[in-house]
Amino acid sequence: MVDFYDEFTYETNPFPETHPGNLACLGRLFGINTAPAQQCRVLELGSATGGNLIPMAQNLPGSEFLGVELSAPQVVIGQAIVREAGLENIRLEVGDILELDPARIGQFDYIIAHGVYSWVPAVVREKILQLARESLTPNGIAYISYNVLPGWRMRGSLRDLLLLATRDVQGAHAKHAAAIAALQRLQNAMQETDSDSGRYVQKEIGYLLKSHPSYLLHEYLAGENNPFLFAEFLADANRHGLQYVCETDLNTLFDSTLPAPAQAALAGIEDPLQHEQWMDFVRMRAFRRSLLCRADLPLEREIDIDVFQTFFFSANLRTKGKVGLNNNKTAAFLLPDNTELSIAHPLTKAALLYLQEVHPYTPDFAELLSVAATQVRDAGGARFADESGELLSELFSLYSYRAVLGHLQACLIRPDLPERPQALPLARLQAEQGWSSVATIHHLALSIDAFASRLLELLDGTRTAPELAQVLLEEAAAGELAIPGGKQAQTSGKGMDKEITANVQHLLQVFARHGLLA
Repeated sequence: MVDFYDEFTYETNPFPETHPGNLACLGRLFGINTAPAQQCRVLELGSATGGNLIPMAQNLPGSEFLGVELSAPQVVIGQAIVREAGLENIRLEVGDILELDPARIGQFDYIIAHGVYSWVPAVVREKILQLARESLTPNGIAYISYNVLPGWRMRGSLRDLLLLATRDVQGAHAKHAAAIAALQRLQNAMQETDSDSGRYVQKEIGYLLKSHPSYLLHEYLAGENNPFLFAEFLADANRHGLQYVCETDLNTLFDSTLPAPAQAALAGIEDPLQHEQWMDFVRMRAFRRSLLCRADLPLEREIDIDVFQTFFFSANLRTKGKVGLNNNKTAAFLLPDNTELSIAHPLTKAALLYLQEVHPYTPDFAELLSVAATQVRDAGGARFADESGELLSELFSLYSYRAVLGHLQACLIRPDLPERPQALPLARLQAEQGWSSVATIHHLALSIDAFASRLLELLDGTRTAPELAQVLLEEAAAGELAIPGGKQAQTSGKGMDKEITANVQHLLQVFARHGLLA
């Protein structure tokens, strides 16, 4: 099997779908008494440098984490971070999945295999499922992501091209360069293509040209990349004494997200899992993030909305334009990736405004309803203020699309800015080591440029905001620091002083909103 990991470190970021808090919530919705994220054991297979697991260990000190990774150089990087961060509840080990002994590693409440299952030989896939059955606690959840048919066949055409274009090239860096050249050539050749398949390929090329090199190498040039039908994955899981729970993106479970003709055509399929398989064909789905549990665990196949009402909620949003709370006019809310949400009901609009204001704090449903109802009444929309069912329904829909996150335990951190801000140790460490993103309190990846990275390094609790701005101004004036927008300061004039001061204030507020300040 071709392995680029020792030559080209794989970029590992926090994957919020894999967080034990998220997995715990999803399990509860289907009747599983999952372990709370604050007191659990987590195993990650293919943990790379620990970019996903280490932030969990920092923010969940009462839990225990084990990461297993085949690439020794990546483990060394992760172990150094663990030592410097002073984390005692996590171990990163060099290991072969095939050699893992359930008797040695013990049982886990959550097992994570992200970006592994489709990219290993069949014997390793069998071992992953065996480990899931033998190493899960009775109420445990296994998360497995994989490429799925039929949708991946279209991406597979790009893999065919890149394998051909790089077949005689040796070394990860050289292969990446050759692959980029081939993608650019294909992009130019398809400029006037107007077919649906052509537009799809062009969009994928655009994404690959901007992605981290490790993604292209791992996804398109690795020796193993095996997409499956959902039905095939289910059959393999069942054979190992496991059963399917759900996807992390719950919205795909419901055919109400399909056009009316598709709903009518699939209406006669009574088996819900067969129904899901058919929806994959209709959607041309290419990727799944599936949750499994032990086959002997009773499941509730209907989502328990009463359980959903016991969650705490967060949402990292910003508004676009005006938001009226006394009418049903659509308002736009933007996710961090600029995905636009159109929200019409006044209670839901008010609830999202509150979540935006207090992030990363997580109110429960009762608090969210109370605040939203008060705001709607104060805005003159009293006739909407008692329609709690509408809020509950729309909140669940937003949760199913992961626009709103659910939590079993409350996060009490509010976006307050101390006089002398201090960043969490891991965030400072990631910045010092040149990471392109840091992990937030809700396990999201917050991208940082050189200016934000340097500011994080300086947040040791000894400086006020003006003092921080002065340090950065001096470094920019000396040509040691590029300010946002790619500018380079040569003098410390008033214009540059104001710009840096404004950037510092903005970034401190961003860090506070993401729970990065101690």
